[in-house]
Amino acid sequence: MTFSKIQLVSVVRTILLGGGCCLFLTACDGGGSIDCANAQNCLTSDNTADEAGSGGSGSTDEDSGSTGGESTTDESPQDQPDDQTPENSTDNEGNNPDSTPPDENPDEDNDSEDPNNGNNETDNTNENGNPDDNGTVVSGLSLRHRSGQTFITWDEPAASAGYHVYRSDQPITTDNIDSAVLLTSRWGPLDNNTSLHRYAVTDVPAYFVIEDLGAPLADNSGLFVHTVDNSGTGYYAVTTVLDGFENRAVIAGQNSASVQEFTGTPQPVLTLSVNGGKGRLYTQYMDYQQWNPTLNGYAFNYFVALPFNYNPSRSYPLQVELHAYGYFPTLLEEVRYQWQVIQLMPIDPGDQENTFHTWWYGHARDHDYRRNGDTPFQGVIENFTEQRVMKAINETINNPEFNIDSNLTHVYGNSMGASGSVSLGLRYPSVFAGVYASQPMMNYQTSTRFRTNFRRLFGPVDQNLPIVNRGLYSDAIQRYGEGGSQPTGVWNWMNHHEQVRRRRADDFSYLMIDFGKADDVIDWQTQGNPTFSAFTDARVAYSATAREGIGHEWRAFDAVNQNLYQFEVGSWRYPNDLSYPGLHNASGSGRLYPPSSGDDLYQTNLEWSTPQYGFGSGIVDQTSRYEITLRSTASEQRADITPRNTRQFNPAVNAQCNWTARRVSDGQTTDSGVATVDSSRLVTASQVAITTGSGTRVSFNCP
Repeated sequence: MTFSKIQLVSVVRTILLGGGCCLFLTACDGGGSIDCANAQNCLTSDNTADEAGSGGSGSTDEDSGSTGGESTTDESPQDQPDDQTPENSTDNEGNNPDSTPPDENPDEDNDSEDPNNGNNETDNTNENGNPDDNGTVVSGLSLRHRSGQTFITWDEPAASAGYHVYRSDQPITTDNIDSAVLLTSRWGPLDNNTSLHRYAVTDVPAYFVIEDLGAPLADNSGLFVHTVDNSGTGYYAVTTVLDGFENRAVIAGQNSASVQEFTGTPQPVLTLSVNGGKGRLYTQYMDYQQWNPTLNGYAFNYFVALPFNYNPSRSYPLQVELHAYGYFPTLLEEVRYQWQVIQLMPIDPGDQENTFHTWWYGHARDHDYRRNGDTPFQGVIENFTEQRVMKAINETINNPEFNIDSNLTHVYGNSMGASGSVSLGLRYPSVFAGVYASQPMMNYQTSTRFRTNFRRLFGPVDQNLPIVNRGLYSDAIQRYGEGGSQPTGVWNWMNHHEQVRRRRADDFSYLMIDFGKADDVIDWQTQGNPTFSAFTDARVAYSATAREGIGHEWRAFDAVNQNLYQFEVGSWRYPNDLSYPGLHNASGSGRLYPPSSGDDLYQTNLEWSTPQYGFGSGIVDQTSRYEITLRSTASEQRADITPRNTRQFNPAVNAQCNWTARRVSDGQTTDSGVATVDSSRLVTASQVAITTGSGTRVSFNCP
């Protein structure tokens, strides 16, 4: 029986969702087969737990295109550098994660996979000495360049084949193809399903769209997207690989063409738009040369939704929603609940797409997940998913069709989405003003339920492979990666309890976290319980709840101080350029190591005056002086106060700071003292009395 590509994917999904085990296998010649009997990599019951779900822009330059060797050059050069990374639509998994470590070098493929490794080239001329296609040369090669990327499409021949893509600064011929750059050399030939988006979700095109609101590519179209690193004329050729042999015949106007190219910042393709543009789907194509496409490809969708009453003359907060394990966002006609935000919803593919979630961080940089098994044993773990999420945020903020106040960017999620939200808040505080996380993972190594999933992404615990952090907004955390001043193993990096203590001198976003003491999915004892002592040691600014009898469920912003952050009413208006206090050891808060019984709440009944919520004098944030007005919404209580996310206040290590606390209602000084600035350049006023009503004014002076 012969299946179309979309039927094959449907068969795989049907079998997986029906409880069986089946992999879609891609042969070296690009052919596909269904092999249930030999499939070894079924997702285990540990990774199929049900979780409760939570709740770009078009190019500004003109496109240039070429078909059959002709090109146009109507595009203006781009000034911005390419800060992004790539990915590709390929197949996924391999062998048993407990098997012997395979050969990790992706460049040492066997002859059947790499047509240039050994004497396996065909005779590319016919009896007249002209290039001979033998029916396997692609036709209809077309090039279109937009915003720093060249989109290469072709008509696939009738035979099932794989494909290599070449680029040169001069016309490519059969005689000089060896001097051209083989863009597909690292990971081997492309398969014959490159136009199929294997990770497309409900109600979106199953085949890629490469022009804004254009038609999806055909089933028999090939696609490769190259991110250019220099401007000029680019010459391309696409060859076929059949039964392990490459036909390197180049026929001008058939499988070779040229196009004018310009360096620039790649922009996403607007794939779908509904409700007058209030609901949109974008596809971002990452830099293939800098990506590992063997797990989840290098092209990713994300959704953007606008408010029902969107007014382009006013600015809106950006709300980033990260979905939970096994759940995916859908194309919304407008923002839900009439929230007055612009909503961005990325996608992290998982079980339903016959792959596994990256938990919003990344995966192995050099491991070939198709050929060498599903577990890396050496190499580096790279933050690929963070890179594309941060890129999507940047694209959305800079989309000229949206009016976004980038100072009001927040992220939230449930379960796996909460886990990613915490990670982003701890690593990208310059972007996120606030984070809400319902039932997050805090130490990935100690999780038993998802151990297999994490091992596939990060390798065995005893290997503790090094990380590398790249992409937009990552400057502050690059030092913790390979080649940095403080290199870190991935299992250490994914332990937030450890990292906040280690990185206490770093800025963090304000965190609002809900835990359930009866949670056995992201288990309370290893994930939630150790969090409060870690946050106190690191002086992290946060509020939290830990409630008795609550299992793994969406907590609906329980830990959020609504007067300050207004998440529940959809305003999300705490600005990122405004500091906040780290409050700890409050007499009205829970215990550092809370027992399983009772509810423990942390800083949910303390608040401070801001321009948006001004019950008292505002924050003073100067080089040697810091002032803030706080109050208790319960009875008077005492707490430690540490200025956090400060913009100017930056006292020297070992400086002696005088601090005072004054009751606003009568001007009476209630507490005072001298605090020494610690080695992390943090200063804390200990056990300050915080009153109700008009509150307490706390001042730090550090000469």
